[in-house]
Amino acid sequence: MLFSSRCMPDELYRTTHGHKNMINLKKLFILLALAGLISCGDSGTQTTTSQPQPTSAGTTDTAEAIEQLNTIIKNNPNDFNALKNLGKLYFGSSQFMEAVQTFDRALAVDPMCADCLNDRGLALYYMGDGQSAIESFDRAVTVDPGFARAWLSKGFVLVAMGRNEEAIEPLNKVKELDTEGTLAWEADKFLNMIAESKTQ
Repeated sequence: MLFSSRCMPDELYRTTHGHKNMINLKKLFILLALAGLISCGDSGTQTTTSQPQPTSAGTTDTAEAIEQLNTIIKNNPNDFNALKNLGKLYFGSSQFMEAVQTFDRALAVDPMCADCLNDRGLALYYMGDGQSAIESFDRAVTVDPGFARAWLSKGFVLVAMGRNEEAIEPLNKVKELDTEGTLAWEADKFLNMIAESKTQ
């Protein structure tokens, strides 16, 4: 599941009085939603020995995992799974520049990884480069036009940038691809927010 219900509390959708409050709620909603957009894995990718395994407690210390993956990559600079997983760990620990650089290295090995392009785009957005983020999402959907998560990321970032009208098409694309799934539900929430903003 891409998002849990706790990422989108009902109070974020209630009409507020005052433009400043609406802007603050919108920003909070965007940040909460984007926090869930990065994938935790790719169902099409097999787990390999280069992927850090959870400890007996069920978790892997992020710093230790990053160190392990860097060691693997030092020995094999083209280990795609290690590069991809390292990029995700950097993203998860808010090291966005390192995440982008690592996803770029993964994409040099496999330029067709739509998942890497999506996650790279989100990292770019958090670095403050929304336009480059959009370009990364566009590359992701060119590589895999059926990759609904990248369409969703693009729509959300466009909304976050205040480009609501441009966000409508990618959000509708999510609904077309996911029909009645979780991603379509998330897209609907943003489409409703865009519609509500037009009436204020």
